[in-house]
Amino acid sequence: MMIYNKPLSSAAFLAGGSLAMAMILYIFRKKSKSATSLATFTLGKAKPKTKVMKGVVEPPSRTASSELTGPVIWVHFGSQTGTAEEFAKIIVKEGRKQRMNMKLVDLEKFDASRFPGSFGIFLVATYGEGEPTDNAKQFYHWLLERSGGNSCSGMQYAVFGLGNTQYEHYNAFGKLLDSTFEREGGKRMLKLGLGDDDKNIREDFEDWVKKLWPALSEHLGLEQSSQQWMDEGVQYKMQVKAHGYTKPATNGCSFQSSNALDAVHVETLRVRENRELNKGGERSCRHVEFDILAPAVGYETGDHLAIFPENDMSMVKALAARLQVDLSLYITVKDSDGFSPFPCPCTVEEAFARYLDINSLPRKSFLVALAEFARDGSERERLLKLASKEGQDLYHQYVVLETRNLLDLLNDFPSVQPSLECLVELVPRLQSRYYSISSSNLVHPRCVHVTAVVVEKKYQDGRSFHGVCTSYLRRLHQGDIVRAHLRKTNFKLPREVSTPVILVGAGTGIAPLRGMCQELEHRKRMLAPIGKNLLFFGCRRPTEDYLYEEEIGGWLENGTLSRVHTAFSRSNDTLGGGKVYVQQRVDENAIQLLSLLDAGACIYVCGSTAMARDVKRVLCQSLIFLRRMKGNGAEAFLEDLAKEGRYHQDVWTT
Repeated sequence: MMIYNKPLSSAAFLAGGSLAMAMILYIFRKKSKSATSLATFTLGKAKPKTKVMKGVVEPPSRTASSELTGPVIWVHFGSQTGTAEEFAKIIVKEGRKQRMNMKLVDLEKFDASRFPGSFGIFLVATYGEGEPTDNAKQFYHWLLERSGGNSCSGMQYAVFGLGNTQYEHYNAFGKLLDSTFEREGGKRMLKLGLGDDDKNIREDFEDWVKKLWPALSEHLGLEQSSQQWMDEGVQYKMQVKAHGYTKPATNGCSFQSSNALDAVHVETLRVRENRELNKGGERSCRHVEFDILAPAVGYETGDHLAIFPENDMSMVKALAARLQVDLSLYITVKDSDGFSPFPCPCTVEEAFARYLDINSLPRKSFLVALAEFARDGSERERLLKLASKEGQDLYHQYVVLETRNLLDLLNDFPSVQPSLECLVELVPRLQSRYYSISSSNLVHPRCVHVTAVVVEKKYQDGRSFHGVCTSYLRRLHQGDIVRAHLRKTNFKLPREVSTPVILVGAGTGIAPLRGMCQELEHRKRMLAPIGKNLLFFGCRRPTEDYLYEEEIGGWLENGTLSRVHTAFSRSNDTLGGGKVYVQQRVDENAIQLLSLLDAGACIYVCGSTAMARDVKRVLCQSLIFLRRMKGNGAEAFLEDLAKEGRYHQDVWTT
């Protein structure tokens, strides 16, 4: 099951907005006047060595440090999928161009000795059920430990949160930081900004950042309007240098990546098995098993596995042919601060396959940039129209609904011939994808299982769209090596083995519940007195996508599960011929569920946010009608269960 706990989705890449357009136009007007082919790139003179401070990377900048004025403005980011990091870098680069003394801080490398400082800007995502991102957890706990002592006194701050309104705890971490800073003596420079990835998070950010510049100017005593900040653009430019067909020696000079993704500890896994789960229908669902190679690495039931996918080689080759670029060529890429956006040197093939998300939906800002490379005037006008505010509906239909990626776009606009510099600067970094682990470490201690539905769409014009990671998983063969990262979660069975559990899942939401059933079965075999355990599972058709049907039947037969309730939403065999969803089965068995809750049972819900909301709504209604609770009382009852660790959700957006 894939975890779409964002912020990062197709929508996260879609909205350019006025600020991004102004930035891109500035860049490419400069570039188009002196376009250089890749074949002419050469290695430049050696640049100064990078100075690394604890928690801060201070690069050699084109804006000399002696030209930066005023107090240090620390720009912090807490990011799970890269969007908050990207936004933070936009602010730093713009601020440094205006000679503000801005420094970028990954919250994972937060240095308490510098906190709070005079100025702090925080761009933080909320992950899962209101949690801080992995790289912000240490900072979050550090801050909580110092609550009540004016720990933020003297700091002027601004917070922008990244979240999704489909989640119950929308932007919880951003809201918590904003209120905590104020309570601890900080002075708010700008009202809390809330980015909603369910709508248009980039426009939310751009609206907020327009207000940030005049707020900073006021507090720094500068005379600068928000419109001047926008009109002047930013000085940010990727440099791509070719080195021929032999990997160049670095001579001890490191090409340090500026992306936090490259600081994540990566494990290598080996594919043991890859098989189809669906018994019929058009959709494919894969069960993939990976051997854990490192002896010191392990996982627990309910954890997540982040897969670092690679783009399909057919698309990589097609893009290279369209751009007339040799995939075997070694390149190094550096931004205006001397950093690489991904590990370098590498081949063009590695950049296209492993590092650039060439399958993502092009943002509006990218369309504006491509327009500068259009030799045909009508194509240039059409691209600008799609990127304009007036062309919002056209863009939504052409790019979003019809899921066109970069290669689709270049094929539809044949006169556009972008440079390689353009792509590495504007195509987003290929991110890892998180999956709920569908195995138990007690049963498979050196092997981790993943369950994933392959994302694919076909269109009448002959095009097809394939999800990057699920297609990557489908292509894997026994013995293939995969890059991955294991992530701990709180989605755990109760320590007391006799505690009853209620498992609710739909589709690939069965994944972590399967791992739990394996663990319950293992406990039973060890003669532990397990409790009364129920499974509610929903899918489309019993003859098509009833995942792990035989295993579920075995758990019911041997007593691991006391009862299994199934719901089939598209089956002709459904009583009455109507659609039945898993939340309806929960409603039908509410008396039994509430009785188990009275006995101390724990609930585990896994699936889409919409399904999880419906399950919670049904439980609230049951408490109102069967226990005579008031509406607020029913909601508070379930909230108390969550605080006690008895109500768990592992959900994702669709």
